[in-house]
Amino acid sequence: MRERQVLLLNASEEVLRIADWREAVRLLVTGKALAPFVKTEEYSIPSTRGEFKLPKVLVLLNYVHTPYKESTPTRRNVLIRDGWTCQYCGKSSKDQTKLTIDHVMPKSRGGDSSWTNLVAACERCNGVKGNKTPKEWGCRPMKKPRKPSMLEMHINRVGHDILDAWRTWLVA
Repeated sequence: MRERQVLLLNASEEVLRIADWREAVRLLVTGKALAPFVKTEEYSIPSTRGEFKLPKVLVLLNYVHTPYKESTPTRRNVLIRDGWTCQYCGKSSKDQTKLTIDHVMPKSRGGDSSWTNLVAACERCNGVKGNKTPKEWGCRPMKKPRKPSMLEMHINRVGHDILDAWRTWLVA
């Protein structure tokens, strides 16, 4: 986990992103954000004037319009979603060349290239599975493939851990 990360919420309390502690302090000091009404955990940040208490969650005072962005199931995004782990045998590798993308339902059998049909697989498992369905092969992916939220993709991409203080806003 990165040190002192803050979950930044829009004025509507929708999750925007994870902010660096320095940015969070700036937002607080300039009056652009406040701690949420729900009591949240805090970081203690030493300063020249004593100890500064920084909430682990901040809410912006003014609503920020964010255009809707949909993540696409690119090879890299599927590997990020699946945590760089083969969904059949559990073998993990940060080396992109060691992992492939498998169509759970093969394209030749009517499968598509959507989030719900793509999983990370090691070369061995993908080769053994070949053109078989999971039922024919006798093995299913460890996690059912699904479309991740933008926040999940951000968290997975930058390697954040989910703080307990954030769970109230991430359950959706």
